[in-house]
Amino acid sequence: METIIKKDILTSIQNRVTIRQMSESDWIENHGSGTLRKNKRIGFTYRTQYLAERVAYEFGYGFQILPRSQVTFGDPISEENCSPLTEAGWHIERYMSLDIFGDYFEAKYINASFRDGSQHEGVGIIVRETSAAWIPSGHIVFSIITIFDPFKKIWNNAINPF
Repeated sequence: METIIKKDILTSIQNRVTIRQMSESDWIENHGSGTLRKNKRIGFTYRTQYLAERVAYEFGYGFQILPRSQVTFGDPISEENCSPLTEAGWHIERYMSLDIFGDYFEAKYINASFRDGSQHEGVGIIVRETSAAWIPSGHIVFSIITIFDPFKKIWNNAINPF
């Protein structure tokens, strides 16, 4: 069997827009994990899990969301003969070029501090502006595509954030 070229792409794009604009409750019911649905139903505080799942679903599994106070960033610096940085640049460029929502992204060197006390730093992409109205004020969506290990002074392999 061969790949058939589909002529009507507007339906697919409209499906993505519908998902992007879903209410929190509708999104949880239609796209959230079973754990998220159950824990919401029985009274857990679930907002952190909801945001993590929705960001991964909407932007890609490599993306995360944190309060802005837990993330700092600056300009990334290119290095010669560094495959992880070369690949990170390729992923960032591809991600930016495939956006259908008019979101605004920037390549950055990112430092993120997580609730468990861990910290990650490296080159990635931040979502500077988005049409995703469900992102709470004071938060930032980002993906560290290649993590820098400051103890070993090495770059880890890049991940595809999609």
